[in-house]
Amino acid sequence: MSALHVIGTAGHVDHGKTTLIEALTGINPDRLPEEKARGMTIDLGFAWFAGENAEPIGVIDVPGHERFIRNMVAGAWSLDCALLLVAADDGWMQQTQDHAVVLASLDVGSVIVVVTKTDAAAESRAEDIARDARARCAKIFGAEPPCIAVSALTGKNIGALKDLIIRTVSALPDRSDPRGFPFLYVDRVFTIKGSGLVVTGSLRGAPCAENDELVLLPQRESVRVRGMQTYNSSVSEARPTSRVALNLQKTRSEIRRGNCITSPLAPFSSETELIARVQPVEGLQALSEIRNHSEVEVALGTGHVIAQLHFMGDRRVARIQLREPLPALWGQPFLVIRHGGSEILGSGRILWFGEVKKEERRRLAGLLAVMPEKPHDADRFLLELRFYGLARKPKDLSVDLDAESPVVIDEWMFHPPWLEKLTSDILAIAGLPAGVSSRELESKLRIDGDALKSVLASLVARGALTPANNLFFARARVEKGELSALGRRLLAEIERAGKAGFESTRSGIEGAQKELKILIRLSLVVPLEGGICYARPVFDELAARVLAGRSKAERFSIPEAKERTGLSRKYIIPLLNRMEKDGLLRRDGDARVVR
Repeated sequence: MSALHVIGTAGHVDHGKTTLIEALTGINPDRLPEEKARGMTIDLGFAWFAGENAEPIGVIDVPGHERFIRNMVAGAWSLDCALLLVAADDGWMQQTQDHAVVLASLDVGSVIVVVTKTDAAAESRAEDIARDARARCAKIFGAEPPCIAVSALTGKNIGALKDLIIRTVSALPDRSDPRGFPFLYVDRVFTIKGSGLVVTGSLRGAPCAENDELVLLPQRESVRVRGMQTYNSSVSEARPTSRVALNLQKTRSEIRRGNCITSPLAPFSSETELIARVQPVEGLQALSEIRNHSEVEVALGTGHVIAQLHFMGDRRVARIQLREPLPALWGQPFLVIRHGGSEILGSGRILWFGEVKKEERRRLAGLLAVMPEKPHDADRFLLELRFYGLARKPKDLSVDLDAESPVVIDEWMFHPPWLEKLTSDILAIAGLPAGVSSRELESKLRIDGDALKSVLASLVARGALTPANNLFFARARVEKGELSALGRRLLAEIERAGKAGFESTRSGIEGAQKELKILIRLSLVVPLEGGICYARPVFDELAARVLAGRSKAERFSIPEAKERTGLSRKYIIPLLNRMEKDGLLRRDGDARVVR
């Protein structure tokens, strides 16, 4: 099944975009009464025509006036091909430049320069305009795009333009991915009597079908597709890239332009802080003229929000704080627009989601500054590996990792310098007399629990760590003779206390709590509720008295346990509770049952 495509217009106001679309498709895309009255496109318009094998090619008409640059960006994000219009009687204008910059910044797949209104200018004038447009486009796009001169009024070359569009989109790489996820940035929302809520947009990624359970971002609200249409036809499944109208179940949240509808498992983020590469755009205002910490607008997908721009390092990377979240993918391009104005100040590409600690920003900025201009998922993996020191081993990653020489342990990859430091830290902490638990290491070292488990298992296998009593030791376990003087003194007092127990809170020994923790970890002392401690031999003897002669599942009462041990209720309850915790007993009402 061949891929579908969506194309769109771009160019200065009154250069014939809407008229050209009507000549190509027979559809006037101006839908608002104000647009028809003023003869000027204000918002996005939509049409389509039959392409190769009668497959529909969607067409988006965008406004050309500078005041509506945000609407233009909203229409351009999904285009496979753009028709950049330049009127023969007017030539290249500022909005032509701005729109060309938008197309280049948003990675539009292909561009065709269309010289319009040739009926209103001499042939030589149209040729001069075409040469100038191709030269300007070569600077912006890095290559000279195809060019054709037409007249929508007389029909000159309209058929040839349609053929050129079909050839151009047919040669484009297929951007759909049936194994991936569908996503659609909302550009229109309305209700239809008898049907309910309808949203429209350009479907990208994977197909979308009736009854699909999707998610609305950034609200993170589940939505179900009740029905859909593409190009005025009801369908059970829509293919990318196509114009789609989705009939959704009623939602709690208000849906508006800029929201995204996608799979619940899609890797979209909806953060209010992100880090991006930012750069000036050809022929427009330089980023160096933007004041640090200034307010701008970020236009991404079909949405735009006010944001603060905080440059990092040499201004190639910026931390962006959004006033409200915009759903986005890693590596996605966006535009920076003057707040409250229409000037395009620069373009950007998202390289990091979420807040980064101040002390880590400089290091991250350095890593981001050397990222490829158009990074791929493999670059994201390498970035995480270098910044975090570890990353979960991908199932399918087409990238050469030889230069990184990552260490693979189970399902994880570790950056060698980071793993070396992690190992050193683990051994230092586990080298203390009390050893350390995996939970404590996870908290102290702030490492993923699964990754830590793999590292600890590796260190145990190498003999660098010794496990005992759910703890890890970096050397042989401490014996009594190796305890500190205070530790030996404390242990002696606990042993002298016998079954009367030692209450640590009343010891009066300075530093007792720290040493007591070591004794407990070494299993030389057993703690009970209420701060009572027994030396291990005393606890074992009392437990043995409670259990002596009893068979599995036998019940006994607390008074019976008191009689056997000679302990008061103050001590017998904590003792029995500890035995229950150790799996020796279980509680059944007021009685205890031998396990």
